[in-house]
Amino acid sequence: MNVDVVEPPPIEPWVLVVGLLAPTIFWVGYTYYKDRIRPEPFVPVGIAYLLGIAAGFVGYEIYVLAEWLGMPEPYVLGETNRPWFFVYVVGFVGVVEEVIKAVPFLLVVRKMRDFDEDIDGIVYASVIALGYATYENFLFLPYLEGPARWGRAFASPLVHMMFSSIWGFAIAKAHLRGQSIVRPAVATLAIAAVTHGLYDFVSTDPILAPASSLAIGVVWVWRIRLTAKLHKAELARRARAEPDSEPSRTETAPVDPQS
Repeated sequence: MNVDVVEPPPIEPWVLVVGLLAPTIFWVGYTYYKDRIRPEPFVPVGIAYLLGIAAGFVGYEIYVLAEWLGMPEPYVLGETNRPWFFVYVVGFVGVVEEVIKAVPFLLVVRKMRDFDEDIDGIVYASVIALGYATYENFLFLPYLEGPARWGRAFASPLVHMMFSSIWGFAIAKAHLRGQSIVRPAVATLAIAAVTHGLYDFVSTDPILAPASSLAIGVVWVWRIRLTAKLHKAELARRARAEPDSEPSRTETAPVDPQS
């Protein structure tokens, strides 16, 4: 993340508002669509989103502190010393951003009453990531114009959501089974951090940049297949349940989980 203090060029307020709200509405809608069998209540989802914004602020301050301590600016490093830039994005950026997003998930979200399904790990981790990306876009969008601005507005939330889904699901699965979350949390946070760092490195290379989209696509396909599997399991559970047995949240009509 670039924390250069150079003033951004003027941007129309409505452009910034649309650039922040439109992707948020779109990706929240996508997340609810994927969780449509037993959708989460709006209040805890809203809390998770706000926690993500707060995490974005903390992450920014960490980058400011790192530069104050003498760490070179990432974009300068990326243009002048690619090997050290690789170390920076994999060993620092990926770790900082994935851990910062995971903190509110671990301390607050997983203890919520409505956090009661494996898929909730994906949903809430994604919403936290969306909040984090919203704060990042608040900082970055004024520096961009045209297609680059709108491309980042929609792509940044997607990228953060995909990486967070890795550890969100693993932690939820262990937590809801009464198992220790330490090992799955450490392992999947490491995977997400390395993947995140690799993505940042590849996406900033003019030659390798197209491969970054492929990497996100692979994680996205994994997530789609996983949510479909979880939907099938939930529908099977309902089929086995007694007619008068109801889940903790309002049921919706059965749907095709693959759609």
